[in-house]
Amino acid sequence: MKSDFRIGVIGTGNMGSAIITGISKGISPALIKAYDTNTDKLESIADETGIRITDSIEELITDSDLLIISVKPDATLKVAEKLKSYSGIILSVAAGVKLETLQKITGEKKLIRAMPNTPALSGCGMTVISVTDNVTNEEITTVMRILEYTGRVLSMEEKHMNAVTAISGSGPAYVFTFIQALADAGVKMGLSRNEALLLAGQTLFGSAKMFLDKMENPIMLRDRVASPGGTTIQALHSLERAGFNGIVIDAVESAFNRAKELEKTS
Repeated sequence: MKSDFRIGVIGTGNMGSAIITGISKGISPALIKAYDTNTDKLESIADETGIRITDSIEELITDSDLLIISVKPDATLKVAEKLKSYSGIILSVAAGVKLETLQKITGEKKLIRAMPNTPALSGCGMTVISVTDNVTNEEITTVMRILEYTGRVLSMEEKHMNAVTAISGSGPAYVFTFIQALADAGVKMGLSRNEALLLAGQTLFGSAKMFLDKMENPIMLRDRVASPGGTTIQALHSLERAGFNGIVIDAVESAFNRAKELEKTS
């Protein structure tokens, strides 16, 4: 990657700020410039990370090798209208906005569709990208290396993007809900809220890292915790009786179907 590779970001909401925070840990903040209509958010992320800011999308068009659009789907289409003269790589993180749609608006631009998630803020995110045919392998490698500062990155065919959205894009919300439920149980049993939250959060973090370090079958890892006649198998029985796996699958499928609906409307 060129040492002077310039990155522009349009939108500094939750996802845009998470991406900026992640990549600014590995890319010089002087090479990152952001724009947002909300000047409070823009100035806040600039203060936190040291990136540059602008009050003009046009400035980003002339001053960026990679332009990341991180705004809502309807706003993404409006921004795309302004990028017909842009000659760099455009990366969109809008759920439901297909590459074909962006191509019709921008022309034959080099386009990347990405689905990141908010743990990018901590450098532990998961991002999946899909690209148009005119993006070179070298350019794909460059973008993936940039995004790796936010966590892990995979390249997939765009047809899988709705499933990705439902699992890793929306997934942090499911995990935070589970952390809250574990903590509520701890409070019910007499722990303080802070103690219960730490126990729950660190347990999920450690378990996920243990799985990712070796990518072993999660059921095998679960079996190592569940001793015969012990507390864990009793708890697992309660989860299974309540249909835990089915509930999770139903939830992810609901998100998947909603992602497909958004794709149609865009």
